[in-house]
Amino acid sequence: MGTKPATNEVINGLVNALWDADAYVTRCACIALREMGEKAATNEVINGLVNALRDVDADVRRRVCEALREMGEKAATNEVINGLVNALRDTDADVRRCACQALEKMGEKAATNEVINGLVNTLRDTDADVRWRAWQALEKMHEKAATNEVINGLVNALRDADADVRRCACQALRKIGEKAATSEVINGLVNALLDVDICVRRNACQALRKVGEKAATNEVINGRVNALLDVHADVRWDACRALGEMGEIAATNEVINGLTNALLDVHADVRWDACRAFGKMGEKAATNKVINGLVNALRDVNVYVRQYACEALEKMGEKAATNEVINGLVNALWDTDADVRGCACKTLREMGEKAATNEVINGLVNAIRDTGAGVRQCACVALGKMGEKAVTNEVINGLFNALLDVNAYVRRYAREALEKMGEKGATNEVINGLINALRDVHADVRWRACEALRKMGEKAATNEVINGLFNALWDADADVQRCAYEALGVFL
Repeated sequence: MGTKPATNEVINGLVNALWDADAYVTRCACIALREMGEKAATNEVINGLVNALRDVDADVRRRVCEALREMGEKAATNEVINGLVNALRDTDADVRRCACQALEKMGEKAATNEVINGLVNTLRDTDADVRWRAWQALEKMHEKAATNEVINGLVNALRDADADVRRCACQALRKIGEKAATSEVINGLVNALLDVDICVRRNACQALRKVGEKAATNEVINGRVNALLDVHADVRWDACRALGEMGEIAATNEVINGLTNALLDVHADVRWDACRAFGKMGEKAATNKVINGLVNALRDVNVYVRQYACEALEKMGEKAATNEVINGLVNALWDTDADVRGCACKTLREMGEKAATNEVINGLVNAIRDTGAGVRQCACVALGKMGEKAVTNEVINGLFNALLDVNAYVRRYAREALEKMGEKGATNEVINGLINALRDVHADVRWRACEALRKMGEKAATNEVINGLFNALWDADADVQRCAYEALGVFL
């Protein structure tokens, strides 16, 4: 019948049926009301269902809980909640299970002390399915259920004989978060990292991440190092991610060795999260073994592994500027993926003059012509960071061509690079390019062209430059006018 026949007459008839002496009739009435759901949640129906919770027939009591469950928050009156708390102690396991489900559906509206205490007691139920449903109900109540009694109950549940109960306990502690960061909880979750069930181990790892900085103990770190050796990839992946989130705090020798081994994992998501973890640890993780592992990761078959390996080396900066790394990054400039090529440019930028080899400079000149605008931008910035070491004819010509790029940011960074190269960059081609830039449609490009010419000084003091700067004094943008005035002050 569903919700369509939920007229007053039908509902009134079903209310009367709840009082019928025949248990079969009462069961059918409960089933019909369950199908109607919230539409049937009138005072008369709710009162009838509360009364039926005391029926001698267990199947009737179960059907009542199911009906109240489907009515959800609309049925969350004090009388209903008290009735469901009593049903948590019912002699029939199915009734207790359905009472948990009904309270779960009512969520925080049902999060009274009596309900929470009742659910905590149910955590010790002899039936595993009932215990599991109690966890789920407590989980839906979120922070309101974060009492000492609940947390202690969840710690005990981490040792439950049933894996589903242990998993739900981990999930509930994860939802409670930092409020559950007691020594007992942390120790319980560390032990759960060694559970025989993969879902329990994975959820324990996730719960420890949510508990926050308080979980950054030696025991937790050691537990996660052990998890890096787990037979299941999902657990290893969670362990890598968790150690990465801890950052420099977790940069111990054991962790670094464990993550270095994870760079060779058969699963790509484990490898890329190992790279990300090293990136978050930064210079503290910049050992020779780690750097060599990241160099190998630059050649990984998975694009994300290669990308995160570049990012990790970028975070390590000049400490990672070895010949092997630089050669690996030069090869990465030719990667099939634009994000990897862009990351390679950024990493070389962070290494600065230490990375200013002929191979790197030639690779960056090629990158100025990359199909990806982001790669071209990064290449210009990297060349600018290398300063005078990168002032070759090829670089200057490449940056000159970049002054005509369709992307405004590429043009801007090309000018900035030429500025940093100083007077050595003042070739006729560059000067002519900057004169053209004085007429660019973008104001920031025009004022940066003025700045570049000013920094070049007398070497750029040609008639064409001076005329261009005089015209710029009438620019629509005040910054351009100011920079043109300052540049002319150098020349005249």
